[in-house]
Amino acid sequence: MAEHEAGTPGRRPVLAGLLLAGAGLFDGLSGLGGLDHDPYVLFTRSGLYHLDLTGWMWAHLVTGVVMVAGGMLAFSGRRWPVRLAGAAAVVGLVFHLLVFAYEPIWALMVIGLAVAALRLLWQCRSESGERVISAGRPSR
Repeated sequence: MAEHEAGTPGRRPVLAGLLLAGAGLFDGLSGLGGLDHDPYVLFTRSGLYHLDLTGWMWAHLVTGVVMVAGGMLAFSGRRWPVRLAGAAAVVGLVFHLLVFAYEPIWALMVIGLAVAALRLLWQCRSESGERVISAGRPSR
């Protein structure tokens, strides 16, 4: 990988931030789109049930905002924002594992983006350890 200047983030945190922010943006838009109407109706032998999913849509919206914020934090490439971005990716991952049975394709897309972002952030963690050079030799 090409070396980057001091004070600028490498490619991995930027890509992780884009993946995480993109997944969060689409998740937030999904939550906004579902707030005004509930498209789920359950047909049973005893009747027709209209399901109110407003709470789940608010959860989508909040998860999307958390993921976008985490993606924006990952752009810095510093240690604590990258950790917060990783936590945001885990929050999105856990939420979409919960709704996997109801929205499998959407959940798989967001889970895939969150896992890719987590992998990139994990690799940034191992690169971010600055080595202090003293007396011409790198420290261990």
